[in-house]
Amino acid sequence: MGYTGFSVSLMSLVNSLVQLKSREDIVEGLIRGLITLLGEEECNESSILTTAEVRSRKIAREQRNAVKDNDPVGNRDKYYQVDYYFNFSEGNFIHLGLSATLSEEQQCLIQSSVDIISLFLAGNEKKQPSLEEKKENIYSSGDSNEYVQQLQKEIKRRKKYEQRLEESEKRNRMILEHSMDAILLTSPSGSIFSANKRACQMFGMTEEEIVRAGRKGLVDQDDPRLMELIAIREKEGNVKGQLFFVRKDGTRFEGELTSSVFLNHHGEPRSSMIIRDVTHQKKIESQLLFLGHSVEQSPLSIVITDCPGEIKYVNKAFTKITGFEKEEALGQTMSIVDSGLQCPLFLDELWQSVLEGHEWSGELKNKRKNGELYWEYIKISPVWQASGEITHVVSIREDITEKKKMIDDLVIAKEKAEESDRLKTAFLANVSHEIRTPMNGILGFMELLKMPGLGDEEKDSYIDMVNHSGERLLKTINDLIEISKIESGQIFAECSEVNVRELLDYALRLFSPQAQEKELELRVSEMPEPYRCLIYADRAKIEAALSNLIFNAIKFTNKGEIVFGSYVEAENLIFYVKDTGVGIAPGQMDIVFDRFVQADLNMTKPYQGTGLGLSIIKGYIAHLKGKIWVESEEGKGSVFYFSIPYRPVEAIKTNQSQ
Repeated sequence: MGYTGFSVSLMSLVNSLVQLKSREDIVEGLIRGLITLLGEEECNESSILTTAEVRSRKIAREQRNAVKDNDPVGNRDKYYQVDYYFNFSEGNFIHLGLSATLSEEQQCLIQSSVDIISLFLAGNEKKQPSLEEKKENIYSSGDSNEYVQQLQKEIKRRKKYEQRLEESEKRNRMILEHSMDAILLTSPSGSIFSANKRACQMFGMTEEEIVRAGRKGLVDQDDPRLMELIAIREKEGNVKGQLFFVRKDGTRFEGELTSSVFLNHHGEPRSSMIIRDVTHQKKIESQLLFLGHSVEQSPLSIVITDCPGEIKYVNKAFTKITGFEKEEALGQTMSIVDSGLQCPLFLDELWQSVLEGHEWSGELKNKRKNGELYWEYIKISPVWQASGEITHVVSIREDITEKKKMIDDLVIAKEKAEESDRLKTAFLANVSHEIRTPMNGILGFMELLKMPGLGDEEKDSYIDMVNHSGERLLKTINDLIEISKIESGQIFAECSEVNVRELLDYALRLFSPQAQEKELELRVSEMPEPYRCLIYADRAKIEAALSNLIFNAIKFTNKGEIVFGSYVEAENLIFYVKDTGVGIAPGQMDIVFDRFVQADLNMTKPYQGTGLGLSIIKGYIAHLKGKIWVESEEGKGSVFYFSIPYRPVEAIKTNQSQ
């Protein structure tokens, strides 16, 4: 008989019993009803008295008053045994021994029914009615009806309880069977009593196979965490952790385990095991950890913002590149690195395009925390959710400042290389001209000198031409040798006492004839004070530099004047040569000191020379730890300057003496 049918029948039985008039009738009716519900054999095995035994005990009870004090003890015991088994006033029906055959719910229901009957009997005995009252059938009075009503209410309450209990059982069974986790009912020692559907799927076994396998067959016994978790559960009553489990096919997987110890309705220790397969979760966590580490250690700056532009994440590279710490950047917008050099409208359109789902890449010039400007190559992408909504924006940024500089340097180097190649071509043409022209002059006039009948005046003229051509050829060769020494680092400073005034006077006397030939005025406009004229320097190199500048000034000046001089400024001695010549175009002033260059690179120029003079001067001045520069205006003239450290002789002697 099912539990519901049993409870309904029992309630009907109780309802009918309370209508009886005596304790003995109620007891006899209850046992007879139980025999009908459970079967006589089962009741006998459960120590429930048979109807015959009840009758015999009823007779013994009726004879009790006739028993004297010396009657056999057994009769008294027999009566008291009946009273022991059916002590309704104390609700001890459980002494009938039904716990071995009935479920816990059935025991509770029978016990409750007995309690109700006990309540009725207690009220009946309490009234102790007289014979006349019995004849008037007091059990049909209001008191009797009140007891019946109480019993009916209790029966209804019990039915509701049974209904809720049944619904709860169904609900728990449904939860158990549809759980995404494996659930096992076990003993603390490792036996398994039941497993849900998910457990069978997880281990690839039937419930019977899982029960036979036990804990040892499901848990990897080599996992060192097993004994640790068992010890924690024994101490605290529950535990949560992770273990390796083994499927039927022998494959291992890692699971998250939750286990608790409790007592069942018999007081026996039981335990639960709830297992969740975390293999996929572990794989995702590993991938996320790898990706997170890669992003954090990336040399590229990575910034994540929300749609309004608030910074939600920056990696270490962002901090290194911009100078802003993570705490300073979070909650701000990318305006913290805005240099203000980009058009605000352009930036707004860029952001709007990204929020509409487009990617953007390009170069921007931004500003570090310290105000330094830097170039970034940026790729900005929207972050889509599964719903199709854009929630964040990620930008990957590369600091390309050095790369841009390298590119610019390469462009400049390329231009210089191309210019150098062009200049070398010009130089070879110039050198070829500078060597062949005087050589042709020498050879030609030497042939003329062989002609008979030449007068002394003609001979002297030819000899002068040969000498002039020879000097020109010698200068070209000397320049080539000197520039080679400078390039190979084989020039050395030979310092001695130099009188600046004498050096300027010597240059004036040396170049005055050449200036007069072109009707140019040549003069010294400025000299250091007499007490500053003695310096410690390399006279030959200073004289060569000054002479080359004066020579060039005369060569490139057709009218006007040439003025030169020297003065002391701070810790430098500065020389200058100023002319009113052709001047230098603005685009050529940066290259006039390069090798093989003349300001005018036209091959048809009327000026002789290899173009090495200024390069040689620059090499000399650099060797003396000075510098050379020019100021010029095309068509109006030029001013060439060079400086060397001012080292007065007196100071040198003082240092040497000390």
